[in-house]
Amino acid sequence: MGRLDPFSPQFQSMTLEKGAMIFHMLRWEMGNEAFDTFLHALVKNYTDKGVRERDVQQLAEQASNLQLEPFFAQWVDGTGAPQFTDKYTVYRLGSNKGFRTVGAISQDLDLFQMPVELRIETDGKTEIRRVDVSGTDSSYSVETFGRPRHITIDPETWVLKSTPDLAVRVAVLRGQQLVGQGDLNGALVEYQKALDVNKTSSLASYRIGEIFFTQRNYQSAANSFRDALRGDDDPKWTEVWSHVELGRIFDVTGQRERAVNEYRLAIQTNDNTQGAINEARNLMTHPYKREQADN
Repeated sequence: MGRLDPFSPQFQSMTLEKGAMIFHMLRWEMGNEAFDTFLHALVKNYTDKGVRERDVQQLAEQASNLQLEPFFAQWVDGTGAPQFTDKYTVYRLGSNKGFRTVGAISQDLDLFQMPVELRIETDGKTEIRRVDVSGTDSSYSVETFGRPRHITIDPETWVLKSTPDLAVRVAVLRGQQLVGQGDLNGALVEYQKALDVNKTSSLASYRIGEIFFTQRNYQSAANSFRDALRGDDDPKWTEVWSHVELGRIFDVTGQRERAVNEYRLAIQTNDNTQGAINEARNLMTHPYKREQADN
């Protein structure tokens, strides 16, 4: 993911949508006190004014006494995100002194440099450690009294990283772009890729249902909206809108009673995202009708 086309969904996901995450990661790198000082200085100096990247970097460095060029090169100028893996071995220390875990964090970006949190779950209490990761392989050694049972990299999601969730988002975004270009078959391929990563993705199933509905393939559309309702409910609005879309399908196939039931279920979600409940209430009194298609 280190080299991306500027107009690709991956690039947009890593740039247009990551502004808040950059500040979140800055807090992790700088520490809470220095980060708060930085924010106050940023607001004081640039309220109602334009601000450049180097201005933000300078204020952050002044507040933290850290050299943050690697951070801004990675997260502001770059478009990649690391995919972490961890290999480790546990050794018992003598004289009942506990255990030493020797391991290495690996990731695929050669220029990556940032502290990463480790959560070590042991037979006793859970231990938290901060490991400086630099380059593709970074070794660490941690001593604990209890025997380590499981180690998690970045458990609190302080670092933007390549995950299955991100892969789903990228595939869905690419599919939406193809829909906008009129390539419905290509969009279906992308949405299916998202389902290959996460079989319970409500968003991917919902988008597939939209395409089948556009193509008047009502049975397949209904199946997909049902899959969305049985999925991970992410994002939440897929529930209310799946009920609305199922109601429309029942209306156009002459099943008014079933359509009204779906609209009622939509209203019961109390989720009016994009006017979903308003639409459901309207459809309860005015059955959905669709223009006839030319063969």
